[in-house]
Amino acid sequence: MYDHSEFARNASAMTLQDGERIADMGAMRAYRLGRVQQQIAKNDCAAAVLMGPINIRYATGLGRGDIFRMHFPTRSAVVPHTGKVTIFNSTGAAPAWVPETVEEFLPDGMFTYFPTGERSQAVARVWAQGVAAIIRDAGAGNRIALDICDPLAFKSLEAEGLEIIPGEPLMDQATAVKSEDELACMLHSVTVAETGMARMRKALEPGMTENALLAVLQHTNFEYGGEWLEYRSLFSGGHSNPWGGAAGDKIIRAGEIVAFDCGLIGPYGYSADVSRTFLCKPGKPADQQKRLYSLAYETIQRNLELVKAGATFKELSLGSWMPPQEFTKHRYLMSMHGIGMCDEWPSIPWPVDWEKDGYDGVLEENMTICVEAFVGSEHGGEGVKLEEQVVVTSDGYQLMSTFPFEDEFLA
Repeated sequence: MYDHSEFARNASAMTLQDGERIADMGAMRAYRLGRVQQQIAKNDCAAAVLMGPINIRYATGLGRGDIFRMHFPTRSAVVPHTGKVTIFNSTGAAPAWVPETVEEFLPDGMFTYFPTGERSQAVARVWAQGVAAIIRDAGAGNRIALDICDPLAFKSLEAEGLEIIPGEPLMDQATAVKSEDELACMLHSVTVAETGMARMRKALEPGMTENALLAVLQHTNFEYGGEWLEYRSLFSGGHSNPWGGAAGDKIIRAGEIVAFDCGLIGPYGYSADVSRTFLCKPGKPADQQKRLYSLAYETIQRNLELVKAGATFKELSLGSWMPPQEFTKHRYLMSMHGIGMCDEWPSIPWPVDWEKDGYDGVLEENMTICVEAFVGSEHGGEGVKLEEQVVVTSDGYQLMSTFPFEDEFLA
């Protein structure tokens, strides 16, 4: 059996090297801004106006307070078809560190109701006028791509004579293919996650709550400079099937399955989206637990074989292997999905969902993909969650996630 304690020591060593140079951050920011501007040109736009914190971070490197800004858009970015980015900030003051992707900081960035009350419409109008002035000065027309946005902001931009197209498709296409520096940052996040996973496995014992076990992962992420967990997906026993909801105060009992999905945003803003399932000791896995685990493992291994540059989304979907009919009802949302600074395009549906949910596309080299499996019977009982994170290569894939599977479930 694999020595999980040895894995924990090795993973910790990888994350604790003082002064380790993970990636060339300046080159990475330049690459990402270039990807966005390629899409701006491809979509015949003068600029992209970004409100989503993750999109702003991708395009500029500015990422402080992202979760807060998901509630209150205190910052927006005007990304021109060429040149540097203009940031509208709530105060207009530049932070202590300004990335080389940014030209200037301007005021009038916050127009939501919480800070502005009945003045919100007037504030939004001033903001939109500032955005429109930048776009007119760029001299590339009045067509813009706009991502996640308050209706007030949309109407204010439209009132300035701007033609608006959806910005999310543009940004999803931009983020899809990763640079070597991005891959290094993502691999670092996976290493942090797997350090936490090894600690979770060691800490797991009867009588602790799901929340207490998940806190080990969160603590590890914070300890190594990570940022947040996207969701609280850790479930034990019958709480694991069907998949969904959130970890709670359920007591974990000996002999129960404990399944979890990391969804971790690590030290450089990149996601580690890896899933594993443990057994709470003492004891050995029951035959049904082994069956569930073996089917989830087979799903992962078979579907990984489909991953390579040039594979179409339809080929990936219709070629995906699924466990027997008993497990179809409680299947995971998709068989595969993109990953970057969060879950990303594409989403590859299961073959039974292709007609309803499928769309065209092709895997490219250096895209990063998560291959998913959840196996839980429609008749109830426990469920097993497994997931691998990989880089797409010309002839297949390279694993980013290396945490071992549980030998005793596969014996």
